Amino acid sequence: MHAKDEIRIRKLDMAIPVLLWLFLIICCLSFLFYMIRKNEIENNYDYYSAAKQNQFTVKSQIEGDIHLLNTIAAGFRGMDSEHARQLPEIIDRMNLSKEGMKIEYTRKLDWSRLDREDTYLTVMIRGEKNQPLGYLYAGNARDMLNQMLNTQTLAGVGICAVLDNKGYFIAANGNRDAIYWNSIRNKTYDMITNHQQTSSELDFTKNKHDYTVLIPLEYNDWYLLNVFPKSGLQGIHMEMAVGIGIMILISSGLFFVFFYKQYRTITANQKTLVNIAYTDSLTRSRNFHSFKKEAVRILRTADLKRYAVWYCDIKKFKFINDVLGYEEGDRILIEIAGLLQKCSGQNSLFCRVSADNFAGLYQYESRTELQNCFQKLIEDFRQKELSYNKRIATELCMGVYFLEEEDRNVSIDNIVNRANIAQKYTKNLPGNQFGIYNKEMRDKVVDESELESEMEGAIKRQEFRIFIQPKVSIQKNNEIVGGEVLVRWENPRRGTILPGQFISIMERDEKIILLDRYMFEKSCQWLHQYLKSGRKPINLAVNVSKVGILRDDFVDYYGSIKEKYEIPDGVMELEFTETVMLTDDTVFNGLVARLHEKGFICSLDDFGAGYSSLNLLKNLTIDIVKLDIMFFRKSNDIRRERIVISNIIRMAKELQIKTIAEGVEYTETVDFLRTAGCDIVQGYVFARPMPVESFEKLLKETVTLVPQDEYKAVNT
Repeated sequence: MHAKDEIRIRKLDMAIPVLLWLFLIICCLSFLFYMIRKNEIENNYDYYSAAKQNQFTVKSQIEGDIHLLNTIAAGFRGMDSEHARQLPEIIDRMNLSKEGMKIEYTRKLDWSRLDREDTYLTVMIRGEKNQPLGYLYAGNARDMLNQMLNTQTLAGVGICAVLDNKGYFIAANGNRDAIYWNSIRNKTYDMITNHQQTSSELDFTKNKHDYTVLIPLEYNDWYLLNVFPKSGLQGIHMEMAVGIGIMILISSGLFFVFFYKQYRTITANQKTLVNIAYTDSLTRSRNFHSFKKEAVRILRTADLKRYAVWYCDIKKFKFINDVLGYEEGDRILIEIAGLLQKCSGQNSLFCRVSADNFAGLYQYESRTELQNCFQKLIEDFRQKELSYNKRIATELCMGVYFLEEEDRNVSIDNIVNRANIAQKYTKNLPGNQFGIYNKEMRDKVVDESELESEMEGAIKRQEFRIFIQPKVSIQKNNEIVGGEVLVRWENPRRGTILPGQFISIMERDEKIILLDRYMFEKSCQWLHQYLKSGRKPINLAVNVSKVGILRDDFVDYYGSIKEKYEIPDGVMELEFTETVMLTDDTVFNGLVARLHEKGFICSLDDFGAGYSSLNLLKNLTIDIVKLDIMFFRKSNDIRRERIVISNIIRMAKELQIKTIAEGVEYTETVDFLRTAGCDIVQGYVFARPMPVESFEKLLKETVTLVPQDEYKAVNT
């Protein structure tokens, strides 16, 4: 019995090491498989991030090239057909080029001669009657695309290609030809049709373990194919699994040494991918994604009252790029990134958000530290720039948000946005500016956001009402000859809202076009009823925004509404601000000619507010000039003021252009304008803007108005 028990014990003693050995193998393999899976998930995320960064870069460069062609094409707008014949010679002489782009001209698109990819860089040139005169295109589009793609995808290692929605090859990095891409066309087309974005099963190259990311380029219905080379980890881990069994038999010590070595390899590869996914390709600083991730980590346990988030950008950076070139603009960005790096201390970090925008997290002892750091940044940057750039003064603008303990659960995006709000508030001020976020800024942003969310619905509910300010002919015994249509928002929650509180918000996302067209149609409705009652025709002026005039259907739409309500010619006036016309007076003159054909009167509003008023007066075929209100503010030297106004009125008369003075508040100004020959006056001296019902009543009861000083009118 004891012998048997002893035998059992010996067998058990033998079984325990075997079980421990099996347990060790299972634990090692389980841990290995866990690490492989974890690494694969993180790698896939980093691959996708790198692919999205490639998508953003390629799309941005394509849009920049198209913008360049559009800008050049705009310079030839308005040419007649006779001069258009000289376009090939003109463009050839100008030798237009931009960083490798070969810009050429063709009268007709002949795809038997041009490559298919040229479609993405083709811009039409239109003549004086909006007829097509030909096309500008990049004659080396394929080379440009190839060169562009060569800079993408893991610092040039791997494949980056552009495909159309059928899976056909457009361009790619490296030296692979179209035959190669046609051979894998079915695979890529299957991914497109199945909306499959990622794959690790397709053998695009000889390496069977490549990782593929296929995402829409968000341009021209194209797709961006990214093939990232894996580091052979799967094969290495299979070898490791075999090696583990051998090494366990030989020496458990060798096993752990080998395992540690492989772990180091995995970690090194991971760092490489993280560096690509989280580093800005131009400045080599953090990108915004990396910044947010690290800032969340730091702030999770930090004393928030010792931290601030800042947001900085360069004023008029687009202008710098246009004048000095993109290469110089990139140099400035790299220079600023280097200076910001010097300003970053322990537990502080910064990143390039996009374009010329930088953001950072700063740990401070005193709140004045950050402003002092900003001043030092300006001084260092100014000293470096003096040796490079003497033509343009480069100015910086920084907004800061100082964190409080209640921000513990606020997202980093919202915190950065608050600093951005402070930056935007100071950006319009002259010189280098430093602004600190406060409650007033936040309240205004919240207030504007609430208004913005209500605007489109308010138009549908017809909450915007017509107000009209009478226009008085001071050369015809102060007779009311018309009015300017103004807008008031009758908000059920806030009451009457003046235009200054909502027009700029509507202009940001082009809701102003909806308001323009709504007000124009409502004006035509009222004028139709007014004229239908047999009353004497009056002039009615309606404002048109800059974004509205740039719409292709602008003239046709306004003409159709005028015709719908049977408005006679020479009655409806469209007012354009001076800033609308500064872009291209040739194009605008063509637009005015079309509006004249449809019976509209065209006027130039805010004359004198800009810098090119006299030049516009010389070049534009407008009917009326409205002298800006700033002309009629009390000045230090009234004699000089009136000399300027008198001569403008005289020049306008010689050009057969009527003049309207708006914003007039004093009777003595009316007397002067009447003597100077001004045709019409509009201002508080005669009447304030009033609801359309009150204006109609005024026309029935009053033929002429008596001028009255504004301050007296208010007190009576």
